[in-house]
Amino acid sequence: MKTYNHAFDIAFEVSGSKTPDGSDVTAEMMREALYKRLRNMGDIEIFEATGAPFDTYEEEVQDGTD
Repeated sequence: MKTYNHAFDIAFEVSGSKTPDGSDVTAEMMREALYKRLRNMGDIEIFEATGAPFDTYEEEVQDGTD
């Protein structure tokens, strides 16, 4: 059976930055903001927040032998 891999984007916001270009935003700030966004979304909102996939490809069949 064919299977597919789909890439999606999700938008989230990071607050607390002190620079207009966001250059002071740390990985920790981004991670916490993304976790917060995901925790607060219901099932329907997840689909609304991501939209359609922007990249899709057929996955290779894994036969279990190496």
